[in-house]
Amino acid sequence: MKKKGKSKLFIILAIFIILILANLIVFTVKYTSNEKKPLEISKNEVNVTVNKGESLYGIFERLNNEGILKSSFFSKIYANFNGVKGGIQPGEYSFKQDTSLKEFIEILQTGKVISTKITFPEGYTIDDIAKKLDESGLATKVEFLEAVKTYPLPSYVKPNENERYALEGFLFPDTYNFSPKITSNEIIETMLSRFEEVMKEIEKETGKTISEEEYEKYVTIASMIEKEARIDNERSKIASVIYNRLNKDMNLQIDATVLYALGKHKEVVLYKDLKINSPYNTYKIKGLPAGPICNPGKPSLLAAINPEQTEYLFYVYSSIENKHVFSKTYEEHKKISKDLGY
Repeated sequence: MKKKGKSKLFIILAIFIILILANLIVFTVKYTSNEKKPLEISKNEVNVTVNKGESLYGIFERLNNEGILKSSFFSKIYANFNGVKGGIQPGEYSFKQDTSLKEFIEILQTGKVISTKITFPEGYTIDDIAKKLDESGLATKVEFLEAVKTYPLPSYVKPNENERYALEGFLFPDTYNFSPKITSNEIIETMLSRFEEVMKEIEKETGKTISEEEYEKYVTIASMIEKEARIDNERSKIASVIYNRLNKDMNLQIDATVLYALGKHKEVVLYKDLKINSPYNTYKIKGLPAGPICNPGKPSLLAAINPEQTEYLFYVYSSIENKHVFSKTYEEHKKISKDLGY
């Protein structure tokens, strides 16, 4: 009797589980049908950004949390039940209200993006830009660097065999929306155009007329400010130190130029690093380095074009006070440096 009771209970339980699974499947099918749309879109359409490395299930979770997807749980069941395989493509997508889950997944997998949003931070070098483009899928690093080397130079960029890249400093750091079909040359053209726009903005803001012949000087100085300044409102003071040292025919002795010469980042520049033979090493050469050492943003360009008027010749960063400490003499600078533990 006990065995029969257990058998009946097992059969009932099995039927119950089967009914639940059947209802779940029916619900999932209805949920993903053309009549039941998975997207909660209040407008006619919504833009969705997929970052490099994000998975389909990760997108389900994120959009569910953002209130765009009705259910990440049933979306995953649908994907699993239908054997959805393969990754999704990064970029920015546009979806309409009547998009079904099937269409939604297919669009993400085929990479039918409207544009790819990409941000190049201030201070990025051309190598940094190439790496980020490679990661975004817009262009390979090799392809972009080759385009940089062969791109016809604008009138304000003079060829210089000592420079690593003639266009270094002029590819303006900003946030861009690029078509997935954009070419490396078109990316360069867009970034150069943005640089030209910013220079015109600076002319209006400062009331200064800046000739194209001065662009390289200002961009080179701005690039050093960009790499050296840790506090925004001290950029114009750092600019004054650079100009004061140039006017006195002193070596600039800027660590950031040494790092660019080395071609790698280091937390601490060692004494042996200062000996590197390079047209960028301002410890060994007088005047400006061979060219810009990064692509500076607008605040650094403004500081280079409109520096503060000071008598400072030295500065050192104080992590305790979170600011640069400026001085007029080497003796004063040496004492400050010693007090700060340098």
